[in-house]
Amino acid sequence: MKIYIPSDLKRNIKSKELFLLVQPFFSKSGWKLNLNSLNKWNFDYSKIMLVDEIEKAEVFLIPFTINYYFKNNFKKYLEKYNKICQKQNILAFGFVSGDFAYSFPEYKTITYFRMSGFRSRLGDNNKGFPAALTDRHHLYYHENDPIVLNKKETPIVGFCGHATDSKIEFSKQTIKYLKENFKRFFSNYQFNIYEKLFQSAYVRYKLLKKIENDKKIKTNFIYRKKYRAGAKNKIDLDSSTLEYYKNIKESDYTLCIRGTGNFSIRLYETLMMGRIPIFINTDCLLPFSKTIDWKKHVIFIEWADISKINDIIKEFHLNITNNNFQKIQIKNRELWLNKLSPQGVFKSFESIVNLEIKP
Repeated sequence: MKIYIPSDLKRNIKSKELFLLVQPFFSKSGWKLNLNSLNKWNFDYSKIMLVDEIEKAEVFLIPFTINYYFKNNFKKYLEKYNKICQKQNILAFGFVSGDFAYSFPEYKTITYFRMSGFRSRLGDNNKGFPAALTDRHHLYYHENDPIVLNKKETPIVGFCGHATDSKIEFSKQTIKYLKENFKRFFSNYQFNIYEKLFQSAYVRYKLLKKIENDKKIKTNFIYRKKYRAGAKNKIDLDSSTLEYYKNIKESDYTLCIRGTGNFSIRLYETLMMGRIPIFINTDCLLPFSKTIDWKKHVIFIEWADISKINDIIKEFHLNITNNNFQKIQIKNRELWLNKLSPQGVFKSFESIVNLEIKP
């Protein structure tokens, strides 16, 4: 695949602030293809080529976030890229960042990858994208394959995270959304679609308590009153992170529901650990939905069916054999490694473009 990245917008910016797909080509002296990056990102040398002439390109990558172009009045660059791609008959790809579901004007040839957003409220040029994660399973347990669990009579549901019925936290999250919507009303670069109020810590708390009250489900819940357990230094952060992944590892299933943004990073972390997510769909944009049959990897629960969550979990666990229970753990780890990890996205990007994006 021949990739072109424009250099017309000169900005002093850190590599981690760029779109994930251009980070391996970043250098202070310009976009380059070097062996260290190729090895780090697990590139196939025979399939990736960085070209400096648009006429030779098969794919156009937009380096900065789409938010950045609109926020800084650089919309003209996106308009230019769209015209170039139309002329060359190729596709461009950019990334919409942030927790909130920003909606930007769309262009015929530009696909917006994003984690947050509401599928029913966005155009077809918006596609889901996975969170960029370090492989904690390999880091902590020095194994590439998942540590497979046997099916037990009673399902173990895990969760470690911000979940509280604190009125103070409820008010803080409400105010955060109101501020965001107020800001949008006066914005001149994004559509004025209001963000839905969703007090995630309170919703999680109520759901966890509902599951806890079912005697036919064993729970492994760690309620945190603050995000990341309020960690303020590296030691506390490392400790809380290890506890978080240990909780996933020691549970059959992990509850995965949106936070401030309409997406769940926990979904990808659970797949990484070779466990089964209980995914609550709140009109989410799941990545690569044309080539990934998500319902084969998760317990998929629509928000409209949330009152039935306990019954859905128990029915799934009752009907799955031990052999299939183990297979799905292995398949979930493979899915993350091959398609959803940063290296996996690069490895499968050509097929993503051909199968997911092109008409």
